[in-house]
Amino acid sequence: MFNFDLLENDKKASRRHFVKVLTAGGVSAALASQLGQLALAQSGNVSDLDILNLALTAEYLATDVYTKALTVPFPQGIKDYMAEALKQEEAHVKALTDTIRGPFNAMPVARPQFTYGSLEFNRANQMKVLETMIALETAFTGAYLGAIPLIQNKAVLSAAAAIAMNEEAHLTVLRDGLIGLGGKVEGPQVPNGRPLGVAITPQQATAAVSSFIRK
Repeated sequence: MFNFDLLENDKKASRRHFVKVLTAGGVSAALASQLGQLALAQSGNVSDLDILNLALTAEYLATDVYTKALTVPFPQGIKDYMAEALKQEEAHVKALTDTIRGPFNAMPVARPQFTYGSLEFNRANQMKVLETMIALETAFTGAYLGAIPLIQNKAVLSAAAAIAMNEEAHLTVLRDGLIGLGGKVEGPQVPNGRPLGVAITPQQATAAVSSFIRK
């Protein structure tokens, strides 16, 4: 029998991760909680093109944070993972851009400038960098899962599912890296820390990503 208590626990963990993403970007904990509640309450029609552009903005952020993380003197195994993950995030950007320009005949959203608040990408902040990336990958996975039920185009649906699987793999490796450095992760202290990915709404995803965009 399916354990619904386990699913509810994962939902609570997802909300905590959402607040962590916002606060990592410099938003106060109180405001982050308010944004989370607002996002949960919001609803409305979201087009496939809206979802594609939101995903593209998130992938821009992913390529930016991986590029910056590669300047940190992590152990070689972690750096090797990050270098490969960056290539994969860049592939996501290209796939989304090509889809928006091609089948949708639209202009992709422009790449914004990103900021990470007071976080500095250096040796002293290795664990903080990994914690921020774990929070981001949690949000990325949740955003794709949240978008899947809203997508009308089957090709876009398939692509979103494929990218979500890749982001979940990134999350697992980042958890492993943080544990390997002596850090703590949420939930079980193992790389594969949850049985189910947890969806977040497009509004939650927008708030999470927007908190890292330089105004």
